[in-house]
Amino acid sequence: MEISERAKNISPSLTLAITAKAKAMKAQGLDIVSFGAGEPDFNTPDYIIEAAKYALDKGMTKYTPVPGTLELRRAIADKLTRDTGVEYAPEQIVVSTGGKQTLRNACEALINPGDEVILPAPYWLTYPELIKMSGGKVVVLETTGASGFKMTAEQLEKAITP
Repeated sequence: MEISERAKNISPSLTLAITAKAKAMKAQGLDIVSFGAGEPDFNTPDYIIEAAKYALDKGMTKYTPVPGTLELRRAIADKLTRDTGVEYAPEQIVVSTGGKQTLRNACEALINPGDEVILPAPYWLTYPELIKMSGGKVVVLETTGASGFKMTAEQLEKAITP
């Protein structure tokens, strides 16, 4: 089986390479703080383990609805409303397995082959590859500490091509 041209055009995971390098350096006895894979440095809290056991004991062993269970989406909407003052409905909430997968889904839904996608730097190493996998062309927009590493309206305007 041959992989697609799209897949051939993406780079190997730099996140995994950085993580492997950090582990190797730590194994050599070096004092390392890894900024690689987003693996927590603590075990799953007991209350989460207990909730998972409870759910399994109650027969919750099937797939959940694609956007997440209604109860969870309600709880998230309520928390967002409390925290931000902006009213959210559960129908506006989609629960995912993580940010990277959600961004991948968004790229597939929004990027057409050849579309330019403006990416403010600094960025997470995966972002250009997500854009390329969806057929987009990455346009890096450099930011600085002076702007809080946020792009300005002027920068965005200049980065947009006709």
